[in-house]
Amino acid sequence: MPIERLFNEGDVQRLIDMNAAPPFGKRNSALIMGALYWGLTPYELSLLRLEDVMDQSGDFFRIWTLPASASYNGDARELHTEDHVLPFFEQYMDWRVAEGLRTCNQPWYRGVDPKSHFFLNDRGEPFKLSPRKKGSTDYQPRTMNSKLKSFIEKAGIEGATVATFRDSWIKAMFDHGCHHKDLMRVSGIKQKETIDRKTRPAIQDLAKVFKDIYSRVRVAE
Repeated sequence: MPIERLFNEGDVQRLIDMNAAPPFGKRNSALIMGALYWGLTPYELSLLRLEDVMDQSGDFFRIWTLPASASYNGDARELHTEDHVLPFFEQYMDWRVAEGLRTCNQPWYRGVDPKSHFFLNDRGEPFKLSPRKKGSTDYQPRTMNSKLKSFIEKAGIEGATVATFRDSWIKAMFDHGCHHKDLMRVSGIKQKETIDRKTRPAIQDLAKVFKDIYSRVRVAE
């Protein structure tokens, strides 16, 4: 089996379908697409705010900027939201408004606090960051990691980890023609070697390689 597991479109659909049950199905779908379409890390998913992705009129930005304050490496970067993924985020916002999560008395941003975190946990609160160790100023997204891991477990996809979300996004972007320089810019990855490592075909076990190589060549009649 592959040493590194990446999600294909069938896996992504299974992640969506198997985590779609109420009451949190719409939030789950949006969170999955936030990881797999926007390519956000668990740290960034935890810190993203509504005003980062939506304008005052309540429309999602088609091109938006992840602020440096929410970026894993402290660098802002530009991302896109195209028509085919809008339904995931639209239905999540409809659900948030219906549930009264972080709403305010103002008419803009669909009546939701623009400073509120975009993704909320099962209690309607932000996904908290935890100190890496006691007294540390270095924080890690343990609760977001746990949520993403639960999606994988619910879908029954073996060999995948939380890191598979972002690695799958990088490989999908590359496979659909994204240039190395553009991929480095939208991912925040600064080293071409890192991109190369993540976009090369998945390395197989040696026995699997020997079984597959020239396996369709047949003896001449």
